[in-house]
Amino acid sequence: MDDVVDDRRGGGKGGGGEVPGAKNRWAVLGVLSLSLLVVALDLTVLNVALPTLSTELQPSSVQLLWIVDVYSLVVAGLLISCGTLGDRLGRKRFLCLGFVVFGAASAAAAWANGPAMLIAARALLGLGAAIIMPSTLSIIRNVFTDRKERTVALAVWATMSAAGAAVGPVIGGVMIEHFWWGSVFLINVPIMVLALFAAVTLVPESRHPDPPRWDTVGALLSVTGLISLVYAIQHGGAKGLEAQTIVTGVLGLVLLTALVLRVLRVPDPLFDPALFRNRAFSVAVASVVLAMFGMGGLMLLLTQHWQFIGGASPMESGLRLLPLLLATMIGAPIMSVIVPRYGTRYAMMIGMGLIGGAFFVLMNVKPDTEYWVFAIALAGIGAGAGCAMTAASDAIMSTAEAETAGGAAGIEETSYELGNGLSVAIMGSVASALFRREMDTSVPGVDEKSMDAAREGLADAIGVAGTLPGSAGEELKRRADDAFADAFGFTSLCTGIILVLVAIAVFLFIPRSAGRVTPAAEGAEGDPEASVDLVKQTPGEPAENRTESADRS
Repeated sequence: MDDVVDDRRGGGKGGGGEVPGAKNRWAVLGVLSLSLLVVALDLTVLNVALPTLSTELQPSSVQLLWIVDVYSLVVAGLLISCGTLGDRLGRKRFLCLGFVVFGAASAAAAWANGPAMLIAARALLGLGAAIIMPSTLSIIRNVFTDRKERTVALAVWATMSAAGAAVGPVIGGVMIEHFWWGSVFLINVPIMVLALFAAVTLVPESRHPDPPRWDTVGALLSVTGLISLVYAIQHGGAKGLEAQTIVTGVLGLVLLTALVLRVLRVPDPLFDPALFRNRAFSVAVASVVLAMFGMGGLMLLLTQHWQFIGGASPMESGLRLLPLLLATMIGAPIMSVIVPRYGTRYAMMIGMGLIGGAFFVLMNVKPDTEYWVFAIALAGIGAGAGCAMTAASDAIMSTAEAETAGGAAGIEETSYELGNGLSVAIMGSVASALFRREMDTSVPGVDEKSMDAAREGLADAIGVAGTLPGSAGEELKRRADDAFADAFGFTSLCTGIILVLVAIAVFLFIPRSAGRVTPAAEGAEGDPEASVDLVKQTPGEPAENRTESADRS
C-alpha cells in the first residue's frame, strides 16, 4: 500500500523528497472513474423504473416526489462539507467510507418494502455520493502533480460523469425488462465492493498536513442553506411560485449569505474565500452551472418528445442519447491538448459555443422532426460539454492548493447540482407555461373539463386524447404535439442565447494566460525551489494567479 502523501507543495512522500505524483496514478484514475460512473448513473437510472415502482410500492404523489428529489437534495447540501472533511480526515479513507455507504444504501433501496424505506435509502445514497464525488476530484489533484497529465485525467473524469448520466436510462430499461425495479439499485453493490477493494489496494492516502479548526457553524449554514435553496428550485419547478417555494428559497438565500459573510470574517473558514478572487476560478464555477443548465432541462424535454410524441420506449429514449456520450468522449480528451497549449479561455469558449450552437439547431423542432436532427444537436452538446467541463475542472482544481483540493472539489460539484436543478426547474417551468398558453384555444368536440386536464402537460394531454373518440382525440393530440414542439423550440432558442453570452463572458473575464503551461511553469512543476523563483508568490494568493504571473514574466 502507498505511503501517506504530504500535501505541502504537491506530493512529498512520508515527509521526504518531492515526487512527480503517485507511481500508480493511472490505475488510481481507473478506480475513481469507475466509482464516479456509478454515482452519475444513479442520477438518471431511476427515471425508467418510476412507473413500475409506483405500481408495486404505491407511493402517494408527495412520497413519489421525495423518492425522486431526496437524492439530489442530500448530495447538493453535503458536497462542500464532505469535500473539506476529506481534506482533514484523509481522502482515501473518506472515499472508502463513501463506497461502503453507497453500497449499503443501494442494497437497502433494492429491497425496500415501502415508500418510506425507499426514501430513507435514497437519502443515504445521496450521503454516499456526496462523500465520493469531491473525493475523486481532490485525489486526482493530489496524485497527478504534472499539469498536462492532470488535464488528461480530468478529461477522463468528465467523460465518466457524462457517460454515467447518459447510459443510466439504457441500463435501467434493460434491468426493468428482465428483472424487478429494485435491480436498478442492486447493480451498484458488486461495483462498490470492487471499487472498495481496488481503493484500499491502489489509492494513496493524502490529507491536509495541518488542517485548520473545523467550522461547525459554517458547515451547518452550508448544508441547510443549500438544501433549502435546491428544494425551492425543485418545488418551484414542479408546483410553481407557491408560498412553500418562496419561503424555502428566501431561507436558503439568507443562510447562504450568512455563510459567505462568515467565510470572509472567521480565521478558519469552511472553504478558502481567496479561491473566488481568481477570475478563472469564478468564471469556471459559473460556467459549470450554466453548462449543466443547458443539459439537465434538455434531457427532460427530449425524453418527453420521444416518448409521448414519438412513442419510443424508455430504453429506446436512452439509446437515442448515445451521440451525447460519444461526442463527450471525443471532446474531453481534445481539451487535454488544447488547455495546456492555448489556455482555459479558448477551451471554455469552444465548449460553451458548441453547446449554445446545438440549442439553435433545436429551435425549429416539430412533432415529425427526424432523429438525425436531434443526433446532430446531441453531438454538439456532448462535444461542448466535454470541452467546457474539462477546461472548467482544470481551472478550478489548478487554482486550489493540493492541501485544500477537497473544498474546491465540493464547490465544483455543488455547481453541477445547482445547474442541473435550475435547468429542470426553469426550462421545465418555461416550457410548461408556453405549452399551457398554446393550449388555451378549445378543440372542437372536447369539453372544457377535458381541456383543463390536457393543459396540465403533454403527458396529461396524451392521456385525455386517448379517452376521446374519433377525430376529437386525434385533434387534441395533434394540438398537444404542436404546442409542446413550439415550447421546446422557444426554450431551446433562449437557452442557446444564454450560452453564447456565457462564451462571450469567458472571453472577456478569463485571462488569456490562465491554464497555459509555459516552459517555465512546466519546469517548475513539482519543484518547490524553482516554483518560488519563477513565480512571484504572495501570501494567500491562489495557485492559478501565481501561474499567470509566471506566464507574464
